[in-house]
Amino acid sequence: MLDQEFSDDVMKLRPRKLRLGRDVERLLEGVCGPAEDAGRSRNKQALRPNADSANAIHCAACGQVEYITREYCRCGHYLVGQIEDEYFAYERGLAEAHERLSTEAERKLKPLRLATLAGLPFIVWPFLHAFLHGATGSLTIWLWMLPGIAIYGLFGLIQAKINATRNASAQELQAATFEQFLIDRAPVTST
Repeated sequence: MLDQEFSDDVMKLRPRKLRLGRDVERLLEGVCGPAEDAGRSRNKQALRPNADSANAIHCAACGQVEYITREYCRCGHYLVGQIEDEYFAYERGLAEAHERLSTEAERKLKPLRLATLAGLPFIVWPFLHAFLHGATGSLTIWLWMLPGIAIYGLFGLIQAKINATRNASAQELQAATFEQFLIDRAPVTST
């Protein structure tokens, strides 16, 4: 029935020669190779990713390298659970590092907050003097305020420097996603 619907030219069509990537051709040779290569392909190790690839995971049960997208290793180990465990450990590590940095920052900031009280008389006294004596625009009042402003400015800069690492850690913890985990766990190869 199909022979009658199509012309003879259609029946003589041949597939085009198409060059695929090395990995795809290697995969296709192993799966769809000619019949005489069947004995040789059985002896070859099954297709596995490179160990230093971002798409690779080492099976905890057998130690073989598998693709990260596989649910189960060829030995039967559940790879998705292994990846999830690694991700949760990654998240816990980020949270512990942030907690440690927060505790350390609070420990450093406590004496700093008490030290800022040294600048309080330089700020309060000129205002109190201006209120009691009625002199609001004299230069001596503003000159008395300069040391207080300098003390608070210095302590503000120190506090910003201490909080910078804690804030960076908090931002990293907040932005932690599974994709970021996969990027971080991929080995860095030097070229």
